[in-house]
Amino acid sequence: MPGIESLLRGRVLGERYRIEDVIGRGGMGAVYRSTDERLGRRVAVKVITVTGGSDPQARERIRARFLREARAAAALPHHPNVVPVYDYGTDAELGLDFLVMELLQGEDLATRMGRGEQVPLTNGIWILHEAARGVAVGHRAGLIHRDVKPGNIFLARSGHGDEVQVRVLDFGIAKLIADEDTLTQLTQDGRVPLSPAFAAPEQLRGLSKLNPASDVFSLGAVGFQLLTGARPFSDADRNRISLGMPVPVPSLRAYNPAVPSAVDETIRRALAYEPTERFSDAAEFASVLAQVRREMGDVPLAPYAPASSAPAPARPATHGFDDRTEFMEDDRTLLDPELEGRASPRPGADPPRRPATPPPGRTLPPRRRHQEERRGMGWMVATLVLLILLGAAGVFAWFMMQEAPPEQIADEIPAAPDTLPTILPEQPLEDPTEPTELDALVYNQEGGRLFRAGDYGGALEQFRAAVEISPGNAEYRNNYGFTLFRLGMVEEAADQLSRAIRSDPNRAVAYANLADARAALGDTIAAIAALEQFLNLSDDARQRAIASRRLRELQASQEPAVADPDEEPARPDTLLRDSPAR
Repeated sequence: MPGIESLLRGRVLGERYRIEDVIGRGGMGAVYRSTDERLGRRVAVKVITVTGGSDPQARERIRARFLREARAAAALPHHPNVVPVYDYGTDAELGLDFLVMELLQGEDLATRMGRGEQVPLTNGIWILHEAARGVAVGHRAGLIHRDVKPGNIFLARSGHGDEVQVRVLDFGIAKLIADEDTLTQLTQDGRVPLSPAFAAPEQLRGLSKLNPASDVFSLGAVGFQLLTGARPFSDADRNRISLGMPVPVPSLRAYNPAVPSAVDETIRRALAYEPTERFSDAAEFASVLAQVRREMGDVPLAPYAPASSAPAPARPATHGFDDRTEFMEDDRTLLDPELEGRASPRPGADPPRRPATPPPGRTLPPRRRHQEERRGMGWMVATLVLLILLGAAGVFAWFMMQEAPPEQIADEIPAAPDTLPTILPEQPLEDPTEPTELDALVYNQEGGRLFRAGDYGGALEQFRAAVEISPGNAEYRNNYGFTLFRLGMVEEAADQLSRAIRSDPNRAVAYANLADARAALGDTIAAIAALEQFLNLSDDARQRAIASRRLRELQASQEPAVADPDEEPARPDTLLRDSPAR
């Protein structure tokens, strides 16, 4: 927020901390280089700008949670792998919450990796071990980080030559508003801290109950990228995970054969889909990494290569090292509730996962990309269909067949004929690449991801593809219609939203979206009718209150103004010209 940044520069927060210049920005605020005027030392002050929207109760909940989490973070014991919190509070004049931390010199791991230089293997394992130790400090105090990523792992220079300390940033702060995620409401600040490339499956699925194993997964994702230069899961993988579909964890050695088998096994365990299959907490993960390092022997760390004086090259949108925390931001429900609460990576492709994929900077076309990815899902879909068709008896027979002795099955196979016949189909075979409902679901999920990242054009293409495959699905068409509305194609939006309602007359959110479109077209009567129908269908108290307020505003705009008895009556042609379009 440049406006707040310029306002704060030179001010004294909490009658003690003089704000100087911005040294970092994030979704919840900005970090400023500052001076503690009471103690005369340089500090870093993080000013929180999450507001809770226009809801004062939400704002108070966020502030109470901030104070609670800041108090817990400040109470963490001193540890070389954690950034200490010196102070926290709320500026009485500006009403801004802030944290005061140690001012570090150095760079975060995302910047280090973003320079495109491969981190030496021994250094990478050491960095991961030190970061796990830092996260473990919070776990022992009952704090879950929730946003472990390269950008929250700082490589601090100690001032003694090339000596570097690994520090974990923002402990507990990412939790401030996670429980405030109610994106199915019509208005909400709606910002959920999340870095999808490093988020655990339970976070991607929107589950509120997290535990230390969630941070272990994030550490594993950081380690995978740190040691291989690639991310373990693609955007499509994360979409499947968000739907509750486990995805196999790839081997690090497939990307970097120099990774020891023990390291590969350790990080892959940390990336297990089920929390119970991972290490229980960061301390256990760090302990195993320490044992692995001991088994590797006394391999010296390579000298640290700090950033040069030249600015780092800009990272393209497709670069895999962009780990900025994502926030789903909007002022009302945009898409169907089924999409809300999902995690949202930034637009752009992940690094290539296998040599057969296009080179960095290029991606397959959306339809072909999903066809390629769907091949690995064929066995799962086929198995589900088979189970449904067979029923209980068939399932029993299926498993009995699987348990038959190999020699018995071999006896039943007839000998192969000398020549194989040529079979000519009577009609063309079904195209195996024909899109399915699974494709439509993936397109819809991808559209939601792009929409929340602000890529409305990309989201529109995904929603359009979903509608083409499944034209009768009201959810997909509603999402397509509202994205058209956000892009300014209001007439097309109204048409698509009307068609969504015809497909499912009970889809309340489509009426709310249609009301916006009709109002934008000047058709106030139709907008009122749509809001009234929304109120008939919705049982959410908050949504109803907001919709009722909008309805009153629209109805008030329809009421004729009380004429001034001293004013000359307007001529009929003037009334016609000044009347709002219907």
